[in-house]
Amino acid sequence: MLLPRSGADAASGDCPVLHDLLWVHATPDVRLEHVRVRPTDTGLEAVLFVRAASDTDAVIGVQHLLDRARGPITAHGYGVAHPPLPV
Repeated sequence: MLLPRSGADAASGDCPVLHDLLWVHATPDVRLEHVRVRPTDTGLEAVLFVRAASDTDAVIGVQHLLDRARGPITAHGYGVAHPPLPV
């Protein structure tokens, strides 16, 4: 989940920008196959599909991707918030 900072409303026009930010920060080790970003009532939801040998590898890869993309996402007015994932 990508939440707007400073109480601003999420803009559906930001979906393509955040989609591209996730792709540009994906490295081959993440094995990212598909990204979808869509507006929700509270922010933007990013759904990431990765090819991984296990759920643990998928979670680790996505976490690394989010760590790399966090700065640019923040610069566009969003914060990264996600539920705890089982590892």
